[in-house]
Amino acid sequence: MVAYKTGSFQRILKSLDPSCRAGLVYGPDAGLVAERAAALTDVFAGKCKDAVEIIRLDEKDLAEDPARLEVELRTIPMFADGKVVRVAAGARLDVPTLKALLEAPLADALVIEAGALRPDSGLRKLFESHKTAAALPSYSDERSVSELIDEELDKANLKIDSDTRAYLMARLGADQAMSRAEVAKLAVFASGQGHIGADDIDAIVGDSAEIAVENFVYDVSGDETKDALRQLARLAASGTEPSVALSALGRHFTQLHRIASAQAAGVAPEQALRSLRPRPHFKREKAFVADSRRIGAQRLLEALPLIQEAVKRARLNPDLERAIAERLVLTLTRARERGSGARA
Repeated sequence: MVAYKTGSFQRILKSLDPSCRAGLVYGPDAGLVAERAAALTDVFAGKCKDAVEIIRLDEKDLAEDPARLEVELRTIPMFADGKVVRVAAGARLDVPTLKALLEAPLADALVIEAGALRPDSGLRKLFESHKTAAALPSYSDERSVSELIDEELDKANLKIDSDTRAYLMARLGADQAMSRAEVAKLAVFASGQGHIGADDIDAIVGDSAEIAVENFVYDVSGDETKDALRQLARLAASGTEPSVALSALGRHFTQLHRIASAQAAGVAPEQALRSLRPRPHFKREKAFVADSRRIGAQRLLEALPLIQEAVKRARLNPDLERAIAERLVLTLTRARERGSGARA
């Protein structure tokens, strides 16, 4: 079977060979993998004329009965035209067993959900090479998130402009299933008004911790030392790990450096901002441009390794990560205070 590359998952599903009876959906986003495994299950179920039985198995099921997977795949259901078995990859789902199962034609379809797999993974290689199986990579990108937004907003007859879309994408988390739930909640909130605005997103999408992270990164780039430390305390109280804030700070400073470098090369701020993905919220753009210009490309470049090192140390030393984050804040803001001063 073809070894699929990353791309439109819907196109991959449509291009599946009719003989395919087993699919492996893998990737780092558990929510996205589950969502796409469900889509693959629907494709397999659609090959049946009448009712289809969906069986979900997990590690506990296989521990209680090691032969359960084979029994389900070899048994024709009594009250349905077909069956699709979904199972999560785990220690009890080994490659030799699966290879033996695939040797004989399956009476039913199989869908396996797995995390990120290396190219040399035995499970991935088995499904990529088998003639009646397929390995389907599942990675979130801007296109897939944008498609998700379109799907949910179209259902509610809602429109969204490009700037507001970029802001929404920046507010959504990494988990695809949670992102879909957030957009669906937003659609219900804005139902009947015809379009989505930034205020709607602020009211519905994300939580106080996300707002605190956003405030934190702007406080640091704006040399607001006390406010940045206050946001770290707020995050700690909400249970958010400081390493999350540090990672966001790294992304923020990377974008600031891109804009500062572009401005130094003579590119207009508005033109430079259009190149960012995601673009800062319009309410933040003035401060964003001002911070990038004041700090300058060279100082921003010097700050990036410090942030990266702090992120690494925080992850390796969970008990010290807040202290590490606070020290980084003091290092960055004091260094710039000695230079050009705080933001006006």
